[in-house]
Amino acid sequence: MKNWIIVLLIFVVPLALYAFLDAKAQSDMMCKVEGNAAVKNPKLKVMKFTSPMCSECKEAQKELDTALKNVQNPVVVEEINVVENVGKGVEYNKAAIKKFKVSVVPTFVFVNKEGTVVKKREGLMKSEEIIEVIDGVK
Repeated sequence: MKNWIIVLLIFVVPLALYAFLDAKAQSDMMCKVEGNAAVKNPKLKVMKFTSPMCSECKEAQKELDTALKNVQNPVVVEEINVVENVGKGVEYNKAAIKKFKVSVVPTFVFVNKEGTVVKKREGLMKSEEIIEVIDGVK
């Protein structure tokens, strides 16, 4: 009996706590956009794969900020750093990079609310192109 309690305390409780906190963090991240404003009923999720050392990524962020000021559809923006362990964590970043086959930064992936990739674009996107994709989603 004493051994089972030790096993529970050492393995099961921390795993359950980790799973709970990870699920909470993921749900919190899904509802955040630039400026930490929650978006109601987003039609699109914009995933921007970036690196802190990439000068083109900084230009891409400026273009994205400009586009977000002029779009009609509500969107959620998620930035995934391909180099550092930030955001949702290493496993999430690696899984997203593998899932969307990201090999170049910046890369924009537009995913609709059903989870289907609407558009993937490697390299810099101008604000007009971003607006066209976001407002083109029905």
